[in-house]
Amino acid sequence: MDPSLMDPNEGRPVPGKDSPSNQKEDHVAVFKPSTRAAIPTAIGWILLAMSFTALLIFAMVQRPDLVVLPGARLALLLGLIWAVCLIPLLYKFLVLKTVTYSLTTQRLEYTRGILHRRRDQLELVRIRDITSNRTLMDRLLGIGTVILDTVDRSHPEFRIEAQLNVYGLSDWLHRLNAAERQRLGYREYEGTQGL
Repeated sequence: MDPSLMDPNEGRPVPGKDSPSNQKEDHVAVFKPSTRAAIPTAIGWILLAMSFTALLIFAMVQRPDLVVLPGARLALLLGLIWAVCLIPLLYKFLVLKTVTYSLTTQRLEYTRGILHRRRDQLELVRIRDITSNRTLMDRLLGIGTVILDTVDRSHPEFRIEAQLNVYGLSDWLHRLNAAERQRLGYREYEGTQGL
């Protein structure tokens, strides 16, 4: 080791210009989940609201003696049915719109929350395995999920959901992970995962 980088008092390396820990961290990208992930939820809740509306109208036509609702009360009941069915859809849409993934050359930052915001970080060097997952519904919608198996205690399995180019994102994360491991000289030995 270069003696000019050694601290004479402790015998440890002094962080200098060439130290891996002092290299500049570059911002690479910001990405969000696709709102296409809300389509199955939307279809389900809208079908439920339409079913309740049809059932109410059918009951009024077939048995007018059982269902006696003046115009204002009928409109209020139908409005309540539709509001109750559309609130979960609105919530799902807001959750998707408020999740943000920010990628740098050294870490992945994850921000989420509608009213209460939370931000977590995952060091790229701590990623052990990257998996791409696309269910049948995901394939129909053109989205997918990237699953990161990590040695991080707070995120042993980290999911990047509802991404449009899931295979490209997986390959990109793999290249960034390999570059960061090489930069730090990180080695993982068999049987030491998760320690």
